[in-house]
Amino acid sequence: MNILFLSGTHPATPHISGIRAARFAAELAQRGHRCVLLCPALADAAGEAPFEARARDHDWRRPLIVTVAEETLAPAPRSSLATAGKLLFYGGKRISLARAMRAKADTLSPAFQPEMLWATFGSLETVFVARHLARAQGMPWVFDVKDNVENYIPRQLHGLLARRVRGFGVLTSNADLHAHAAGRWLGTPAETIYSGVDECFFVPQSPAPRDAGGYVTLVGGLYHRDLVDRFVEGVATHNRDPAQAPLEIVHIGSQLDLLQDIAARHGVTVRGTGYVDTVEMARICQSALANAYIFHGQTFHHKLFELLACGRPVIAFGGELSESTALAAHLGTPLETPQSPRALVPLLANLGAAAFGQAAPRDRFFTWPDQAAMLERTMKRLIAHD
Repeated sequence: MNILFLSGTHPATPHISGIRAARFAAELAQRGHRCVLLCPALADAAGEAPFEARARDHDWRRPLIVTVAEETLAPAPRSSLATAGKLLFYGGKRISLARAMRAKADTLSPAFQPEMLWATFGSLETVFVARHLARAQGMPWVFDVKDNVENYIPRQLHGLLARRVRGFGVLTSNADLHAHAAGRWLGTPAETIYSGVDECFFVPQSPAPRDAGGYVTLVGGLYHRDLVDRFVEGVATHNRDPAQAPLEIVHIGSQLDLLQDIAARHGVTVRGTGYVDTVEMARICQSALANAYIFHGQTFHHKLFELLACGRPVIAFGGELSESTALAAHLGTPLETPQSPRALVPLLANLGAAAFGQAAPRDRFFTWPDQAAMLERTMKRLIAHD
């Protein structure tokens, strides 16, 4: 198949939002399909050669990344009517991205004639573009949902926006939670195809440096300040016990300032890594005494799979979805869900007893090749019935 993937984030952007599209495109290219990933250009990126020349010389065992320039517009005065209009006509405020993607897609033929389109929400603008292209060129398309639509789409616009995105052949999602939300919105069932776990999480990495007391990680978004405060309070209580070696907190994410402000009041040492690639994340997490994250409550935490694969205790502070706890049980790996400092302290006290060993076996996990095979079957079925 010739497959056109649309993403609202360039895969080299240091943010998780670009991973799903890029990885599925890469895996399906490995499976023999010609894949083009259409996405915004990186800031200050050099211009690209004409598509025809790039396609002619391209090694199709990997996806061809085609970018469009997205204008950075000055902030406009806030208006609920203007916001609703942009959502209904373009899928959001990234109007220049939607227009540029439409124009660029029209230049791909005859060098690349897509037989299938895939776009993910995330960015509803790319979904609008996919629908437009599919209707104009008479091809099927997959509407993928990687976020909870109920967190991002105003309820009063659900009906109107549902009509604006109809026409997809299959609705897919990266979690049951998001699938059910999208199904309620669009009135059709969604197929869950989880994002995969990178190979590096299953391979023991070189140890990251640890001081005498070791560290626990706090991975990803911090979401709720009160939960972060309670987590840090639990670490502080642990550190005041003279029988315990003190722990520091290593934040893998972009909210170090918030964490430092809270930790300073509790006398806990924190350090941050910022955004790191998956190999470095695996290295840090495999060397941690435990890996923790703050429970959001209305989204699926895919990082749970990566943390469980590291073979260290995992703490979802504040709770977890029944979907996530069931998956952890299926994978045969422990997941703790304390909701208070008092519940966290005994877990931290027992971390020293959890011996470091091999990362978790991959056979039960959701690997990218396995999940891409599911997407491939879905696409082939859709083409056969189109």
